[in-house]
Amino acid sequence: MEKPIGEILVVPFFGQGHILPLIELCKKLSSFYIKTTFVLSIDISSFISSSLVHHPLVNVVNVDAPIPEPLRPEIKFDPQPIMLHYKQMRQGVESILISNYNIAKNNNLKINCAIVDIMMLPYLGDVFTKFQVPIVAFSPFSAASLAMDYAAWKADVEFVKPGETRLLPDLPDEMSMDYDDIVRRYYSSSEEPLIGTKKKSFPTQPGDEPLWVQEVKVTIAILVNTYDELEHTFLEYLAKQTRLPIYGIGLLPEKFWTLAATKSLIHDKDIRTINNSSQKSNYSEDEILNWLEKKSPNSVIYISFGSELMPTLQEHEEISKALEESSSQNFIWVISKNQDYYPNGLENKVGKRGLVIHGWAPQLLILSHPSTSGCMFHCGWNSIMEAIGQGVPLLAWPIRGDNFYNAKSIVCHLKIGHMVSSIRENIGLRKIKKEEIIQGIKGLMEDKQVHNRVKELSEKFRNANFPVGSTSALHDFKDFIMQKQSDD
Repeated sequence: MEKPIGEILVVPFFGQGHILPLIELCKKLSSFYIKTTFVLSIDISSFISSSLVHHPLVNVVNVDAPIPEPLRPEIKFDPQPIMLHYKQMRQGVESILISNYNIAKNNNLKINCAIVDIMMLPYLGDVFTKFQVPIVAFSPFSAASLAMDYAAWKADVEFVKPGETRLLPDLPDEMSMDYDDIVRRYYSSSEEPLIGTKKKSFPTQPGDEPLWVQEVKVTIAILVNTYDELEHTFLEYLAKQTRLPIYGIGLLPEKFWTLAATKSLIHDKDIRTINNSSQKSNYSEDEILNWLEKKSPNSVIYISFGSELMPTLQEHEEISKALEESSSQNFIWVISKNQDYYPNGLENKVGKRGLVIHGWAPQLLILSHPSTSGCMFHCGWNSIMEAIGQGVPLLAWPIRGDNFYNAKSIVCHLKIGHMVSSIRENIGLRKIKKEEIIQGIKGLMEDKQVHNRVKELSEKFRNANFPVGSTSALHDFKDFIMQKQSDD
């Protein structure tokens, strides 16, 4: 095999939405004969596929840094577990750098750069700086969410009053913010709105200085997990504001787009590099497929909040009641093992029109099936891109942080979805009620314009041979990194 032309360290945050795209990035970089050292918590290692572990140009290094339990809305946030994780990851990365630094001195092999998840950057930036390793920030978040985060700070939106709308300079008018856009309830049982805190916290509140703004000042470039064709306006804005090279390197697997172009069913096990299917579930993939096959085309709504961000337990009850009372609506509702909830009796009440999955679910299979005609998500970016790729419109139920900006982009800018509640302040402050969920589902499923727009967008991507755009950006990034090394 051809000798590697260099080496890049890759350090993700521990969430699946952070790890999956960076795994794809490691595989992409290997096609340029660049070796990657992928550093992650040992808690995740058992889920990494053997094909990645044994890849000749990918070195998976485990760090003894336990992953904290997922946040729950009803429980007060304890920062100690996450801070311990950061500390242990820092120690592990420093040990790797010491080892590699010695090798570099002896063998004249230099680490080209470290690609660091933007969530890890505050805790690792100075470590890489000490070893004179150039840093590239990686954002698993959408370009829209970063741009909105920045623009809201610059526009002082925390001072927006009820009834007022504030335009965000250099961003589309439809992304302007009003009072309902800036209220946030604490990610706890509190109902108090969180506005204008002006403090360093995560997630930052609208109007606060985003944490990443200062952190990226030590970086030489930013990689964003998105596509120029989808978010050109926001990528351009970020490049102007940060004065850094910005690369939209959308990292859904190439096979996803190949199958999407032929409108084939996608089996998750053929796409995912993390083996979630080993996790327990009350339905097998075959059972789910058989259920979908019996439903009419465009008749099913898919509901999933993942395992890290979720509605409150009371809101889970409201979802259950809404699905029970929506007497003609087929649905699949995925409830993570971390959600401490199960709607006992719901399946008996709704009969064959509903499937409640407890545990892991084959999301790509469900989204790619012709029976699926809508999805209700918390608006994590990876899931949004998967839905767009399959031409499935979204019912947005943002929970925290970037979710709100993603939802606004989906509903107001791309116009390929609805908010779960037409009473917008409910999403930011009060709990969502049964009646709102019923109306939200009905409105999305019956909106032909939204369905047509997302299908047109999906077809546009397929006709453009996605991911050619991201491949071009990756080539540009590779050239940039190699030129940087030559200049040094």
